[in-house]
Amino acid sequence: DTFLPGITRQCMAYVRAVKGLTRKCLVLDLDGTLWGGIVGEDGPEGIRLQRTGPGSEYYEFQGAILGLLNRGVILAVNSKNNQEDALQVIREHPDMVLRECQFASIQINWSDKASNMRAIAEDIGIGLDSLVFLDDSPVERAWVRHALPEVAVYDLPADPADYVQFLQELTDFEVLAATEEDRQRGAMYATER
Repeated sequence: DTFLPGITRQCMAYVRAVKGLTRKCLVLDLDGTLWGGIVGEDGPEGIRLQRTGPGSEYYEFQGAILGLLNRGVILAVNSKNNQEDALQVIREHPDMVLRECQFASIQINWSDKASNMRAIAEDIGIGLDSLVFLDDSPVERAWVRHALPEVAVYDLPADPADYVQFLQELTDFEVLAATEEDRQRGAMYATER
C-alpha cells in the first residue's frame, strides 16, 4: 500500500518518456521559491538563503535544481521584482547555488507572468508545452494555468523544507536514456543567452 504512489510515479515517468511527453524547461519564481522572503522588502542581505540553519531549505532546493540542469533541463526565471535587486542576489549572494549564467532566459519585471512565460518560450525557441512553472504564489499559478493551459503549473508544498522531495518526485523531465548532448542542453541554452 505504501509503495503504490512511488510505483505510480515511476510508471508515469516511463510512459511520458516513451510517448515523448517530457518537458524541457523549468521556469522558476524567485521570492519564496528560490529564496525566503521578498528581496524588494528585505533587501539582498535580508532574504533567507544559507547553507545551514534558517534558509537552508532554499539552498538545498537550488542544489536539486542544479541537478536537473546537469541532466539537461533548461532553467529560466519568471519573477515580478525590481530587476536590479533580484540580479544582485543571483550574482552576488554567497549562498546562491544558481547563478545568472545558468538560466537560458531571465524575465524579471512587473509584467504579468503569462506574458513572461510567452517571452521565455520565444527566447529559448521552444513551445509553451515544454515549460514547467514553479511559483509559491497561488494567485500567480492560477493566472498562468488560466492564461496558458499548455504550461505545466504545479503547487509547491506549503513548507519549503518539502521542496526538494517535491522536485525529486516530479516526472515531467524524465527520459529513457540521457545522452551527453542531453546533459549539456541546459548549459548550452544558458550560454546562448
